[in-house]
Amino acid sequence: MNKIVVFLLVVVILLVGGIAYIAGRSGLVKLPTISINQPGSQSTSSPEAYATPTEKPSKTINGGGILSFPKYSISVPLDWEDSREIPGPDAEKVIVKKGQYEISILEGGFGGSICLYPGDPDSEGPSARYTSFIEITTRAGDLFRRSWSGAGTGFAICQKTQYGWGAPTLYGHISFKVPTSYTTEAITEMDAILASFTKR
Repeated sequence: MNKIVVFLLVVVILLVGGIAYIAGRSGLVKLPTISINQPGSQSTSSPEAYATPTEKPSKTINGGGILSFPKYSISVPLDWEDSREIPGPDAEKVIVKKGQYEISILEGGFGGSICLYPGDPDSEGPSARYTSFIEITTRAGDLFRRSWSGAGTGFAICQKTQYGWGAPTLYGHISFKVPTSYTTEAITEMDAILASFTKR
């Protein structure tokens, strides 16, 4: 009996090791979807796949409505600063910042590009290729990917549309800027801000 248990244990260890090796070789790191549930709503996904809104007191930041982009609102903890820049007559950049952590949302007249991930074929048009991402579902039901390649100090935000993954998002070009030694807690807070997007 003990030999069977040991044999099964060895098989399980080998299977887990093989899966970990394949995942490491692919270079793809896919983390769970993050979503903020509306009060009173029920989730159909497992609880660990959802990030809860920060318990910190928050404020609402409004922006958008430039050209074809909609007006939007985001929820930001009170200890984050916010500012607005007008880079041109038909452009607006909203920035929320806490120390070296910054989220910028730029609306204006600019072109778009396709976001490519491992396994995607090359595109003839403008594109950007990423090796890693985390999916985030917003309060408005939009599906984003915070995307990156290697170790860096920034993340691009791509949105899923009927045509695939691309940027800018419905709300404009969104990007994260972080310090080299960023913390998981700070990135989680930034993801929660991203997930709070709603149209006005």
